[in-house]
Amino acid sequence: MWLFAIIVRLIAVPAAGVAGTAGYTAVASRIRAENATKVAVPAMSPERVVTVDAYGAAAARFEATVRWDQHRRSGTTTTEVPDKSAPGDEVQVWLNGDRKATTPPVRPTDAADNGIVIGMPVLVAIWSGATLLSYGVGRVRCARRYAALDRERRGMSRPAGQDS
Repeated sequence: MWLFAIIVRLIAVPAAGVAGTAGYTAVASRIRAENATKVAVPAMSPERVVTVDAYGAAAARFEATVRWDQHRRSGTTTTEVPDKSAPGDEVQVWLNGDRKATTPPVRPTDAADNGIVIGMPVLVAIWSGATLLSYGVGRVRCARRYAALDRERRGMSRPAGQDS
């Protein structure tokens, strides 16, 4: 049984690799497609905006009006910018294909991280399953062996005068 568990563990490594590679490939193509539509646009004159939540706590954030003129298309939007910026500073804002403010491009290494996040649980699950199966089979075999030894012991220790 332990030999079977070792073989399953060895087979689990390429299986987890396949799962991780599939996850990496899917996320990498999505990241490439999203990053291809993102454009950096300089924004000017951040303004300090103070908002108050339902509990009365004030939170300051900076917003900037972004104006762009690219590929014969122009537009304006207001978006949040880093709070370190001072009025008059130029900050970089990312726009998506619809020219709406979005997050900066995602690093390609995030796809590799996602592949690892998918592959490792597959590997751990297969290894754990093989270990638990081997342990369970071992416990059943021990219980059967002890039951057989107990039957044999009872057959050997009859009271005197009751021999058959």
